Amino acid sequence: MISLFLSISLLTFGQDQPELGSSSEQGSFLSPGRDIGGLECLPNSLYSQAPVNSDNGYFSDDETTFWNQTIFDSYSGVTEVIGGITFWGENVSLPSHSDCYTPGADTFDIIFYQDDAGTVGASVKSYTVIVTPTVTGANVGPLSILRFDVTFPSPLYLENGWVSIVKKNPANEDCLFAWVNTTTGDDVIGYTNNLAGGQIYYSSGVNVSFCLVEGTPPPVPISNWAIILGVLLIGTFIVVRYRRTLA
Repeated sequence: MISLFLSISLLTFGQDQPELGSSSEQGSFLSPGRDIGGLECLPNSLYSQAPVNSDNGYFSDDETTFWNQTIFDSYSGVTEVIGGITFWGENVSLPSHSDCYTPGADTFDIIFYQDDAGTVGASVKSYTVIVTPTVTGANVGPLSILRFDVTFPSPLYLENGWVSIVKKNPANEDCLFAWVNTTTGDDVIGYTNNLAGGQIYYSSGVNVSFCLVEGTPPPVPISNWAIILGVLLIGTFIVVRYRRTLA
């Protein structure tokens, strides 16, 4: 545990790393609170890190004018198949830091990675999804918190790992996605400044809000040997019946 803390500390503070871009100019907490719904993980969630005491959002958007940044967060202890994800975010206009949400769908790249001693490891599975958010009615300052529910086209199994979520912004619009923070989690996220080479940096005392949802395991394929055995059994049954008929 001590060696892991030291390694993360060195990664976080031992480099001349770029600033972590966020919507924190608002400086106010989640309102009106968690009792309005839309801020809870689904009952079949395998891992829960829902918005709690949220007061910020961290840009995770591939536009190239302000913050071409990708956010990563870790999870652990998932022993079932992952079939989807729920996450929360804001749509933030820069440089004004005002709310810019308009109804409609957004496209995201969602990528899962192995855990490498507390850091982001090799990529395991990626999804490109189109999702229309739900307006929760909660806000951080003037920014509306949006809920994104995603079902993956194919499930994955990864007990301990990292996940990144980044909004695709091909038109380079100044309305950026910011992943809403939470006070639950392990207090370490990764981030890249993609205009500065894409190296992953780490920041302590930070978590972002998401839940991993249980999926249905893929069917077990029938092996060739099982098929051959089945054919032989059927053939044997037919031969026995035929001989009995002749007798």
